[in-house]
Amino acid sequence: MTDISIESPKARAGKQSPRIGHLLRERRRQLDLTLDAVAEATALTKGFLSDIERDKTSPSVASLVKLCEVLSLPVGDLFTSSQSAVVRADERPPIRFGGIDVSDHLLTPSGSLRLQAIWTEIEPKGGGGEQLYSLRAEEEFILILSGELALQLEDETFILGQGDAMTFDPRRLHTFYNPSETTRTIAIFVMTPKPR
Repeated sequence: MTDISIESPKARAGKQSPRIGHLLRERRRQLDLTLDAVAEATALTKGFLSDIERDKTSPSVASLVKLCEVLSLPVGDLFTSSQSAVVRADERPPIRFGGIDVSDHLLTPSGSLRLQAIWTEIEPKGGGGEQLYSLRAEEEFILILSGELALQLEDETFILGQGDAMTFDPRRLHTFYNPSETTRTIAIFVMTPKPR
């Protein structure tokens, strides 16, 4: 059995957070959309969208998915990675999939079409946000490596502990959060095919 490598908060702080704002702004401009038009279509404020585009804030998963839908931009296109099949533990590319107090790292090459795997660390009380969201993928698999994860799937909540796994249809409305007030959760999220 392999030991789970957990970075210290200091080591994580040294890694730069991925910057996706310029990609979102460029796509909005390609579509000749104003911030006002995108704000109206997403039900997000113009100021919040501006902060996202300037990488001053991180949207919830639901907000990011909604924004990508309005921009006709597959969520997976926001992430860059090596095309190599090997992703070393200390070289996992950080991605910003949305959420609050969530750190995501891509485990699969960005060119992978059949699946996308993400190493996710969720700080106490952090998560995908209160708003339920759906992903355009056929299946989602979650494996809890440490801590606990609460997964709200429509009107039902599942509490998963270390070693627990769950598979579900990500097109159903859902969100997730770490119910602990003191312990970080580490999980692997796998989606097939990768979200569009």
